[in-house]
Amino acid sequence: MKSALTRALTVFVTAAAVTLAGVGVATAGGPGGTGSSSTTSAAAEVQGLRDQLAARADRGDVPGTQATLSRLDPLLSDLAQGNRYTIQAAAKDSAATAQQETAKARKGVDDLAAQLHSRQSLPPVSALLNALLQRVLISLSALVNDLLGGLPVPVG
Repeated sequence: MKSALTRALTVFVTAAAVTLAGVGVATAGGPGGTGSSSTTSAAAEVQGLRDQLAARADRGDVPGTQATLSRLDPLLSDLAQGNRYTIQAAAKDSAATAQQETAKARKGVDDLAAQLHSRQSLPPVSALLNALLQRVLISLSALVNDLLGGLPVPVG
């Protein structure tokens, strides 16, 4: 219950932060891309995928979690390498960290998917998914914060 409330509050505050960042896009362009429409777009995409991961983990949706992790890979790679987006060094570092955490989580989720049919579900699948994705979700929240130039984004 506490985790669900924390996630809901995180989603609400992050959505508000993304909205506020979008309002100042035309005048905000600081060094390294903070405040640009590209950066705001990347932040919104990362936040959307983060929210999908959290929701799918809560439902115990292993295939959906795998699909969302697959969609995260190219985006995080682009952000970490600076290929498609012009972002500050801190955001690139956050993207690289999130990419590493995603790779670790993906291995665990793939292992869970392989065992799904044979296991007797002692802890529920949703609990295992939440445990596997916790660091990814925190890393993605930090990345959104860096992309938005330091607007407060709670990490739950």
